[in-house]
Amino acid sequence: MRGVFQDMVKIVNRGQMPLTVTFDGQQTIVQPGEGFLPSVTIPYAKNQHPVMGSVDPNNPSISGGEYLIGVVGKDNCEPMTKAEWNAHCEAISRVDLKVLLEDELGPGQRVEVRGRGRKTAARNAYEARDRGHVGLGVADRSE
Repeated sequence: MRGVFQDMVKIVNRGQMPLTVTFDGQQTIVQPGEGFLPSVTIPYAKNQHPVMGSVDPNNPSISGGEYLIGVVGKDNCEPMTKAEWNAHCEAISRVDLKVLLEDELGPGQRVEVRGRGRKTAARNAYEARDRGHVGLGVADRSE
């Protein structure tokens, strides 16, 4: 009979400093380079150590970003370059803010909620989100 912690997986710490992985109240230090972690801890280790600024806001699941911990033979296991490491350290969020802010309204635009044959301008973001299921569009004020 095998325990959950006996199924070890070869991983790579792509970063330039040791990473602490916490699972079930136990902490493990992963040194830069190759190492081993129990397979059950891999999703938690990745979630605890994303490459900051790499996660797609439209796909926030584990498949939507890059991580400092990679599984050998499955993930990107190349060590981060100095430029990549600096960008990771300077980013303020795991989400790629450039992609997130592409959805901002431009000057002269407003959110229109369409439903039941008439257009109604949303007064705030809550209304736009709440009534968005009936049809949501962006309109110019010049119309």
